[in-house]
Amino acid sequence: MKTCINNFYKTEHFLMRQWERKINDKCLKFVLDMVKPTHSNTLIMVSRKVLKKFNINKNQELFVKVDENTLNTCFYCEFKNYKPQKRNQEYLIVNDK
Repeated sequence: MKTCINNFYKTEHFLMRQWERKINDKCLKFVLDMVKPTHSNTLIMVSRKVLKKFNINKNQELFVKVDENTLNTCFYCEFKNYKPQKRNQEYLIVNDK
């Protein structure tokens, strides 16, 4: 796995989570094409449709935490179960058209 994708740098933590969760760079590239590297404190939610497009068969959505040009972490969670804390954070939803 590369440590940089679409002008975003991956932290060591992110690389480990990406490997554990079997998220390929092709899927990440598709998602990150919709995000500007200047977005700070953003949580990207990737729909199940997009994941299926990349042969990731999960019954959950993928969440990717981005801060400026750094990918911090990623995890799977059902959207209805995700309870955001009171934070000043942007949200971006990536869905298949």
